[in-house]
Amino acid sequence: MENNVIYLSDASYDHLTKEVGIGVKNLYTNQSHSVFVHAMNVLEAEEFALIEAIEHAIAHHHRNCVFVYDNMGIDTKSIGAFFSQMFDQIQFLWMKRDYLKQVDKLACNVRLKHAKNANWTKQILIHASQISDEALVSALMPLTRGETYGYLCAISGTAPMMKPYPKNIKEVNEKIIALLLFAGSQNLHRLLSERFRHIQCYKQKLYDELLRASGFDMSWFEEAEKKTFKAPIAA
Repeated sequence: MENNVIYLSDASYDHLTKEVGIGVKNLYTNQSHSVFVHAMNVLEAEEFALIEAIEHAIAHHHRNCVFVYDNMGIDTKSIGAFFSQMFDQIQFLWMKRDYLKQVDKLACNVRLKHAKNANWTKQILIHASQISDEALVSALMPLTRGETYGYLCAISGTAPMMKPYPKNIKEVNEKIIALLLFAGSQNLHRLLSERFRHIQCYKQKLYDELLRASGFDMSWFEEAEKKTFKAPIAA
């Protein structure tokens, strides 16, 4: 029987976008790799990471393996039974996350790399249907300034800290209002149209350009939902 081949695996999960980065490392060969997938929840993401390590071992003909993971909710008994015929010996070892920093970093990096190239406008449109108008406004308004910021504070009942954006991006206020008109409810559309009568539509790539340049990610919505009131924007 060959020596134990130890695999580390971990997942980095974004519960808003369902995006997952997976990191795997073979301590016997010192090889590592990462992949990007989607999962329904964090447990499924962690299971995908463990299965990715197992499939890597099978592909490289390792028959005596120890798979290290950090989520105690994973059903390793069922997974082991499913793959047992492909190994002489298969073992699972739970360890604290602190011991999986290498693969955790791999997982985070591949997820964030994908996020940098994300179509943020499309993701905002999808997410907007699942949250309140207040949360939508509160998530995007930190990029606005002046009277635009003040009006969005008034209709959302929030006043989040402003976020910086690159100086070379023009018409930021106008683009944020146009994006809110594009993504918001009919009620929000009416309120914004009454206040901002001459806002034009922009090409989607210009919204994405602004959001990427500003360091936007879907955690902005998570922050906004914690700060917004329950009562809807006035009709």
